Amino acid sequence: RRPLARLPLRHRPRPEESGLPVLHVLTGFLGAGKTTFLRRWLDFLHGRERYTGVIQNEFGEIGLDAALMRGDTQLEALDEGCVCCSLADSLRPGLLRLVESMPAEQFILETTGLANPANVMASLAELSDIVRPGLVITVVDALDLTRAGDAGLRGVRRAQAERADVLVVNKADAVEPAALEALMERLRALNGQALLLPARHGSIAFAELDAFHSAWLDRRGTPPSHRPTLPRLGEAVTHTEEGYASAALRLSGPLSEADVRALIEKAGPGLARAKGVIDLVTGEGIVPAVAQYAAGRLAFEPAPEDEERYLVFIGTDLTLPETAPGDPASGRLE
Repeated sequence: RRPLARLPLRHRPRPEESGLPVLHVLTGFLGAGKTTFLRRWLDFLHGRERYTGVIQNEFGEIGLDAALMRGDTQLEALDEGCVCCSLADSLRPGLLRLVESMPAEQFILETTGLANPANVMASLAELSDIVRPGLVITVVDALDLTRAGDAGLRGVRRAQAERADVLVVNKADAVEPAALEALMERLRALNGQALLLPARHGSIAFAELDAFHSAWLDRRGTPPSHRPTLPRLGEAVTHTEEGYASAALRLSGPLSEADVRALIEKAGPGLARAKGVIDLVTGEGIVPAVAQYAAGRLAFEPAPEDEERYLVFIGTDLTLPETAPGDPASGRLE
């Protein structure tokens, strides 16, 4: 027998009655501050005993962000590719491993900075038996976008902003108030349905994010990012089409800040992101440090334990040496 549809008073379960966990998607261009935002978000959630697992994707063979997240939560890492294209088939088994190892009400997929959410949505549509759709949250770099002007919101950056339910405007404290307001207006014009939240060091009013998601559940609706749409010209652009590549320089000798800056300069104008773990020469000696470069800024922070020494460069038309400064025999470009 076949059940009859559309009968009066027929019960239609709300999404939260399905028993399936929510999967939020966290995206944003290289160096925008996704991982910092994610760690702040997890602190908020776990402080309220809302334990959340993470599936994390990095572009390239070495996963620094997973090392930085170690101990924060249960994490499944997908490396050496992009979840919106080459790793799409790995998402289901990776997510299943995470769900089985950590029963939770929600999970977060942090994509590589080069992922196009429009392509990720196609993969998530095939996972409705495992998870139910959550928000697409895009972290944008206020400093990078104000410097770049209209040229900044193109290609993958534009696709990430257009498909978002929530736009987290990170590094809001690094730009002048007038420039920040002008950027917010540009983002509103690009995506008028998204919630805009300025952030400093990855921190926002996370209760406001909660309320926004709850509002969609109360409407018995799906966030706009998950609604089927006809693709627009340029919406499905990929990092391959834009010419992005990743290269790793393995290290065994120490580097000074000047050495790192020389490598960044050598890489050329197409460099978008550099990061890694190095032995940093300082005035007080040599210390292990995480090097982070994006949008013209180079910063160092304490390194996790027992990490190999390397620098990863991501961009277009990269030019890197076969060996690192001060390390003539052991640096190797992969």
